[in-house]
Amino acid sequence: MAYCPKCGVEVEHGVEKCPLCDFPIPNVGDAHESVNSKYPQAINTYSEDHLGKKNLAFFSIGIIALSMVVIIGVVYLVYPWNHALLKYAALGFVSIFAIIFFAMNYLKPNYNYLGAYLTVVITCYCVYNISGSQNNWFLDYALPIATLLYLGVSLFRLVLKHTRHQSKFVFIPTNIIIFGIVLAIGLDGIISLNILGNLHLTWSLVVAASGVCIIILLQTVYHRIPEKTRKIIREKLHI
Repeated sequence: MAYCPKCGVEVEHGVEKCPLCDFPIPNVGDAHESVNSKYPQAINTYSEDHLGKKNLAFFSIGIIALSMVVIIGVVYLVYPWNHALLKYAALGFVSIFAIIFFAMNYLKPNYNYLGAYLTVVITCYCVYNISGSQNNWFLDYALPIATLLYLGVSLFRLVLKHTRHQSKFVFIPTNIIIFGIVLAIGLDGIISLNILGNLHLTWSLVVAASGVCIIILLQTVYHRIPEKTRKIIREKLHI
């Protein structure tokens, strides 16, 4: 119910004048502002400004990378210098440009991570071909480690997606520790398979056991402390 601002009598909703003193009742429930309001409507232009600056930065980096590749190509064709070094330099500029493109999130997150993974794999393969190495380090180490990192990051993002509405105080450290355990076991397995010829985990088991203990400790401490204390921690740490 509304009240008359002059005499204070209670009036029904939608009444334009007070039935007691005929004072006009303002319509305070109108959601539409007057066209002649002296306060302009606030418009958030952050996303447009941010996108414009990002495009400008990416365009500048692209021009620099393209210029360097062209210069290296001209030197490669007309000047008898170390051609292998020039190939490495051109490959490095192209790879860095591709990584920056995916890091700027021009595509969907899944495509950005996949693009960065393929960029690393292709770069390692090109380095392997340019170097003419006798040992097959690309298939033995580079490809498995890059794939391990990609799968580990994908697993971390998947777990974080399903736990993002829960407490960040305990679940983000837990997810990071799980990612570290998976990475350690994978690296230990890759190294042992290439050196010993079989799967023989050593130091990664210590990392896994320590990580599991820390996770249990975090979960225990968080779920046993009072809700008031947890609220204070969240407020103080802004989580």
